Amino acid sequence: MTATIQRDSPLPVYYQIAMDLRQRISRGEWRVGQQLPAEPELAAIYRVSHMTLRQALAELVEDGLLERRRGDGTYVSGVYLDVDYRPLSRRRAGGAGGDEKTDLRRAVWAELRRVAVPDSRFHWSFEQFVPDFAGSERCVAAIREMPDYRSSRILFIAPDNSLTTLRQHALADGKVVLVATYAIARGFAMLEPDAVPAGEHAFAATLDGMERYGRFLSLGELAGLGAVDLLVTGISLVTGQGVRWGKGHGYFDLEWGILRHLGLVSEETPVMAVGHDCQVVTADLKPSAVDTIADTIVTPTRVIRARKVFPKPPGILWEYVSEELKGQIPLL
Repeated sequence: MTATIQRDSPLPVYYQIAMDLRQRISRGEWRVGQQLPAEPELAAIYRVSHMTLRQALAELVEDGLLERRRGDGTYVSGVYLDVDYRPLSRRRAGGAGGDEKTDLRRAVWAELRRVAVPDSRFHWSFEQFVPDFAGSERCVAAIREMPDYRSSRILFIAPDNSLTTLRQHALADGKVVLVATYAIARGFAMLEPDAVPAGEHAFAATLDGMERYGRFLSLGELAGLGAVDLLVTGISLVTGQGVRWGKGHGYFDLEWGILRHLGLVSEETPVMAVGHDCQVVTADLKPSAVDTIADTIVTPTRVIRARKVFPKPPGILWEYVSEELKGQIPLL
């Protein structure tokens, strides 16, 4: 195991270590229940003090990724979803392999960093969030002119940073906005224009604003919505055929599966993927059974109608849903 820390980076050294360890675990270098190397060994690998190394480990313990066992060592937490059981990201039914997918996503992220807006919590760690980017307001303007948007009453808009302005304008346009909570841990919240005071649309469109002005829906209330007219999601990358990959957790695919399972969406329900031009790739990627295909791709300079080749998932594919995931998302 080798590791390189950028000493001149604006990111703290401990944070770089935490990101590197997170990526290694996500790639399967250590699985659920496996022990990490001892702290002195890790400190030597990263060439840092024990204090800095422990600060990095503390970050991941707080996030629930690692657990410390007194007198024994540090282990990948049993709460963490092992990559072998990550139904919506790592298990692929054909197409690009995990390593190829990871390499392609990282190449896109390297370009994206030039135009992306960092997150206040996750900084530049694009595997933790979908960033806003330069020119995203032009994507919003284009979407608001589209017939699918204009005719919609209820929209699902993913809780991505790149879509905050769209959520704001949708509320101002009198749309009902359905948003998933972070990691779908508390299901879905609904933002209704009448419930948002004048001048508060911008705040209501944020995740903190959703907590104040959103109405959290029970499973029965969600099922009773009738229909969701349009879904919009951010991306890590997307092809001209609408094959999209997010940051690697697969939450949008599961959100689609839940909505389709409840009869709120169908194969004909339009799905828009919003991203920067650098996130549109020419690679010939094949989706897995759980990948939700985009019908339209919106960038600051283009609106791309995806070439219809692959169907959308017919609902929740339970064989890809682990018991750990069910524990993390009570709605399941």
